Amino acid sequence: MTVQVGSLVYRDKNLPQHAAAVGAVSAGIPALLFGSSTKLWKFVDVDALAKALAVLLQAKWAGGSVAPPPAVALSYVAPSGAEKPGTVRIGRGQAVVEYSTLLDLQQAEVYQALVQGAAWLGSPGFAALAADTVADRWRFGDWSDVATSLQGWVPGTGYPQQLMAYRVVRHPASVLTWYDPVNMTFSRFQFDNFFGACGPTAKYLVGRIQDLGGHVELLAEEKGLYGANGAAKLTQLVQATYPNPVLINVVNDAIHEFVLERATDGTAALFQGYLGAYDAFWWAEFDRSHVSLSGNELSTLRDLRTTYGGGRAVPLPTLLANLGTFMQVDQLRNAGIAWRALPFLPRERFNDDGLPSFDVKVWQITQPQAVLSALRARQIIDQQFASWLCLAVLKEAEKAAPQ
Repeated sequence: MTVQVGSLVYRDKNLPQHAAAVGAVSAGIPALLFGSSTKLWKFVDVDALAKALAVLLQAKWAGGSVAPPPAVALSYVAPSGAEKPGTVRIGRGQAVVEYSTLLDLQQAEVYQALVQGAAWLGSPGFAALAADTVADRWRFGDWSDVATSLQGWVPGTGYPQQLMAYRVVRHPASVLTWYDPVNMTFSRFQFDNFFGACGPTAKYLVGRIQDLGGHVELLAEEKGLYGANGAAKLTQLVQATYPNPVLINVVNDAIHEFVLERATDGTAALFQGYLGAYDAFWWAEFDRSHVSLSGNELSTLRDLRTTYGGGRAVPLPTLLANLGTFMQVDQLRNAGIAWRALPFLPRERFNDDGLPSFDVKVWQITQPQAVLSALRARQIIDQQFASWLCLAVLKEAEKAAPQ
């Protein structure tokens, strides 16, 4: 996602500009920025400076009275107010820093990065870190840390221990602002917003486990899984070996979202709600729950719940096979038969040209006992409770629900 070195942040979009600007330093381009008696350079940020250096290098700009390439011409302007020609200004408003000479600019962190990071800014290893969507960020104190940790690492292989020390993991967002059953009371409408639909159910289950001390970390993320290859990848993610319990959050924004909680022994349980049909408590077979279905629809869904709900271990091979069939249909509008084999809402009809694809996040719960201890301390669960964390969180929610 991002790589931070000192206070500078590199991403997929700005990294190529900084890598290209390295050559501008050795070519003497920065010195040319101070050569005008009538104009100055103004950059909104360090990324704009890096882009300009790269463009000027490619254009072999000679400085002085020679007009710069159109791509950076708007940064080369006549002075106004107290501004001085022949200077370089970086920033906006009160945060502007003015550099009067090349020596001044050479002390700037962005210039030092082009020198000290010259061997790494354009390297495959540094680019691989910037492309890492699972980590929150990679944070290095300086370029010597980068050199020490990347030396000898081959992108595409596992991260060595000396590199992992600089990896900042991603955690799910806290939900305490909206949902804190210890210190808040709720209206029926509010509560329905937490566990009455698929997306909120997933959000509040994962977020609450984090808030209870579960120390939830993102292990893997895949987007747009579709077709046979996508189905194979989904199966791999669900059936992989994990050292701790995981929450596998599966979502298609147009249709549905659900959570599979998988134990370390490979068994898994399905947790979900469905807007306009049933809440997460009904799917978990709690007494205090809501379902709006009736007749054959309700009977069909009850049968599915008997196999896939109630906190029971689901038949994963069957579920994954049916998800795979669904994912290999060409469009959602043609996926009705495949959809009806899934334990979500068989009656649903899709009039959508979108793909039956899924985005997947695998969240690892590194401190599951902390969650159980917090809930036992408040007598939400007893000492013998050894079931799913999502089920424990729903028990807590059931007690906090308005009458």
